[in-house]
Amino acid sequence: MISWDLFILHQINLEWTHPLMDWLMPAVSAINAWLPLLLLVLLLVLWHGGKKGRLLILCLALALGVSDGIISHSLKKMVGRVRPRDSLENVMIRDLGKGSPEFMRLFSAPTQRMSAPKGDLRGSSFPSSHVMNLFAAATTVALFYRRSGAALYFLALLVAYSRIYVGAHWPSDVVPSIGMGILVGWGVTRLLQRQLAVI
Repeated sequence: MISWDLFILHQINLEWTHPLMDWLMPAVSAINAWLPLLLLVLLLVLWHGGKKGRLLILCLALALGVSDGIISHSLKKMVGRVRPRDSLENVMIRDLGKGSPEFMRLFSAPTQRMSAPKGDLRGSSFPSSHVMNLFAAATTVALFYRRSGAALYFLALLVAYSRIYVGAHWPSDVVPSIGMGILVGWGVTRLLQRQLAVI
């Protein structure tokens, strides 16, 4: 493992910590817990966004399909990189507590425990689907609504940091995932906009 990767992981995961961050970072990482709110936002865009809003939703769906369903899924299988929490000792694993339905986990006390590797040789650390998908979404939204896109970029950066904080990804997973997400969001959106302009 690259020395700077280990150093940054150690700093973020073990040194630059705070009780508030111990809840916030797992919370922003728990995408499934936020699904009801995300669905509500999508419905509002469909309802009030008119033709522009409907086109945004279409671009988002395609960008996320390419990002998550094709690129991230394929690279995870091809690379097989083991996550830090599964390959190193003394990585702090942080998560939200249990709750049902899923969004109730946001109101439960966070959990944390030290990693105990089992010697798995393959994993799904690279790329980070969370990071790729959020940056693809932020780029797509920014091409339609600049201010909303800027807010989503901030959230995406927070999630990118959180993936290291909770021990789920190496720093060197996150940086390329940001770049790939931006490229996918920009490429899919621009291509679709041009195709629909021709029609």
